[in-house]
Amino acid sequence: MRLNKFLAYVGFGARRKVEELIEQGRVTVNGNTVDSPAVEINPEKDTVKVDGEKVRPPKKFVYLMFNKPQGVLTTMEKVSGDKRVTVRDYFKKYPVRVFPVGRLDYNTEGLLFMTNDGELADKLMHPRYHVPKTYIAKVKGNVTPAEIEKMKKGAKLEDGFVKPLSIKYIKPSKTGKNSYLEIVIDVGKNRVVRRFFDRFRHSVLKLKRVKIGPIKLGNLSRGYFRELTKEEIEVLKEVTGVNK
Repeated sequence: MRLNKFLAYVGFGARRKVEELIEQGRVTVNGNTVDSPAVEINPEKDTVKVDGEKVRPPKKFVYLMFNKPQGVLTTMEKVSGDKRVTVRDYFKKYPVRVFPVGRLDYNTEGLLFMTNDGELADKLMHPRYHVPKTYIAKVKGNVTPAEIEKMKKGAKLEDGFVKPLSIKYIKPSKTGKNSYLEIVIDVGKNRVVRRFFDRFRHSVLKLKRVKIGPIKLGNLSRGYFRELTKEEIEVLKEVTGVNK
């Protein structure tokens, strides 16, 4: 088994994340530091360690949904010298090592999956599967129907063209000076929703992810998490083709 696949399987993150661990020289196999994710190992015979800690396969996979608050970093790493709250702070006492599936920007709140299933995480994040993500955005200014029609056609950003799967006006803000919109996208570019609305001169004032694929955040309170139901897990696996 390739080393990166093994580390993803045992809960150290999706492939991209575990490859970063290897590149940083934090992974050893039988006492030797490795620098390639393609190294072949035998999980039953070889001793793999990350940061000096022996890696053990999980007894079972867990799948959680977390309502990430605004002002929380999406990382499970200790950030030296950075006193900002991280997702790690919410899962310190959780009995199983889990990691976030993808990320939410520091100033974005809402639905974030946490798991120790590297295969499912990879597929949920991979562009090939086009898993849609739904956001509610409070944007600056009054958005007109004509502008909504322009937004539906997409916009060219500095890293490529982005076209929403859908976008609709919800309501004005309490002051009547701003607007609430729902946008559904299936791309994972950095800060893509914020950059998209900037393109139309309606900067995002508040952003919340409320749905990933068919799974809704629902009424889960901010800063809390819960296990996904058996049905929710099966739906996600069906969407991504896991176990097929």
